[in-house]
Amino acid sequence: MWFKQVQLFQLTTPMTHSVEELTQRLAPLEFRACLPSLPSSMGWVSPVEEEGAPLVRYLNGCYMICLQIEEKILPASVIGQTLKEKIKQLETVEARKVGRKEKVTYKEEITHTLLPRAFSKLTRLYAYFDTRNNWLLLNTISPAKTELFMTMFKKSFGDVSAAFELLKPSAVFTRWLKDKDYPDVFSIEKACVLQDPNQQNRMIRCQQQDLFAPSIQSLVKDGCEVIQLGLCWQDRLNFVLAEDFSLRSIKRTEDDLAELEEITESKAQKLDAYFFMMTEMYSGLIKDLLTVFISKKQELSRVA
Repeated sequence: MWFKQVQLFQLTTPMTHSVEELTQRLAPLEFRACLPSLPSSMGWVSPVEEEGAPLVRYLNGCYMICLQIEEKILPASVIGQTLKEKIKQLETVEARKVGRKEKVTYKEEITHTLLPRAFSKLTRLYAYFDTRNNWLLLNTISPAKTELFMTMFKKSFGDVSAAFELLKPSAVFTRWLKDKDYPDVFSIEKACVLQDPNQQNRMIRCQQQDLFAPSIQSLVKDGCEVIQLGLCWQDRLNFVLAEDFSLRSIKRTEDDLAELEEITESKAQKLDAYFFMMTEMYSGLIKDLLTVFISKKQELSRVA
């Protein structure tokens, strides 16, 4: 398990609970398979895909949890075609036009009838609490999935998370490129997304390009803002930092992951090996990022 994308939240209440206490909070909303008549279901499952594994995995001062979502796959085209045939039959037999309200009613009936025969799609959303730094790291950047996760998270733990108050990332990115001045722990890679603030539909995506070349620098000087920037941290992690402070396309630059893949022990042991390495590296990376981007209203001691 390696988080290739991350959204970061601040824990406003320290997670000082034990594994047993956290498990008790998750248990009432443990995942149950979707009923035949329902379109979806979600609940907490173990991060380790092994029979009888606990709902919480603890290691290195961090607790990993996992939300599973089951969605019925029922294409709109199937519902539409079935509805069309139903309406055609009614209009032929009864010699009348089917009204709009009737169509809505029949559509709901058809959906309810077809759901038990629909296939299911399972999605897992992983996250972990870093109790050393009071962070919540979520392994998705999808707004819809984030909303589902945070809804369940609040039901289990209450309103204990918040977004960080940060300097505007695009302003920092743009200054880094324009002035060629950025922290030594980072290096700027060959990828970015530029946007014209006066014409937001005008976006320029750069891949495998020298961002300090005159052609790119001229766009920055003309007022384009950098809303995504490819970075490397300490020659160890490559990633793209976005304007919403999400980390995307995170990749290791060394061979550690290849070595971990050769581990032949149980899934739980392999998970622990990945989990330990990831939490150590992400802790250092995020501390360095927050030192740059955190607002002066926040206390830097929170990430010391």
